[in-house]
Amino acid sequence: MPLMRPARLVLFDIDGTLLSTDRSLWEDPFREAMEKAFHEAGDSRAISTHQYRMGGKTDTQIIYEILGQNGLAEPAIARMLPLIARTYLDLLADKVRTRPDYILLKPGVEELLEGLQGRPDALLGLLTGNFEEGARIKLSAHGLNRYFPFGAFGENARQRSELPARALAAAEAGTGHKFSKKEIVIIGDTPNDIHCGRHLQVRTIAVATGPFSLEDLLAEKPDFAFPDFCDSAKVLSAVLDPLPN
Repeated sequence: MPLMRPARLVLFDIDGTLLSTDRSLWEDPFREAMEKAFHEAGDSRAISTHQYRMGGKTDTQIIYEILGQNGLAEPAIARMLPLIARTYLDLLADKVRTRPDYILLKPGVEELLEGLQGRPDALLGLLTGNFEEGARIKLSAHGLNRYFPFGAFGENARQRSELPARALAAAEAGTGHKFSKKEIVIIGDTPNDIHCGRHLQVRTIAVATGPFSLEDLLAEKPDFAFPDFCDSAKVLSAVLDPLPN
């Protein structure tokens, strides 16, 4: 009997959706990484991240925007980007190793992922602004990497809207199937997650476990919105059931 072709490509955001971080244990990772990297490069400077909101952005975008707000021109940022990224990832790995409680699991996540992983008609992947190494470090804190064999990540992506096409290409390469429109499900906690696949007419599921309220997310008109993943049966239905015409 031939294997069932997945009917859904289900792409999860990480920060605010699957996991969060305890800022009391590490207040400002990117600022620390940037200041450390500049010090190592012989150009010590203070970096301001005052009132900067990172939600729904790629790590590359975050670095460019913060340093741009601190007066650096784009060529200078591009030169520093590899060192900043490496510094951040090393600091993150050390933090998760020494304080695994820095990474907090969102409610209902494991039950939802187990329910989806057991479905031959669902293919799970990541759609995250994290650098891939950073994503894997964070997910490792709760043993979640096993659910996500592939994904699209924040390396060299300045905008989140660049990520869905990368995830689709990876999924097609792995399955031989070209997913389209409402076969593609994007699950995230910010308006950027809702908007990033809109040009592809994807199915969007918003969850209010990040910085935006349920009302904020509903205003962006996702296909579905939930306060959290605790009612996994309803979320599974939102992912897998046909949409009304």
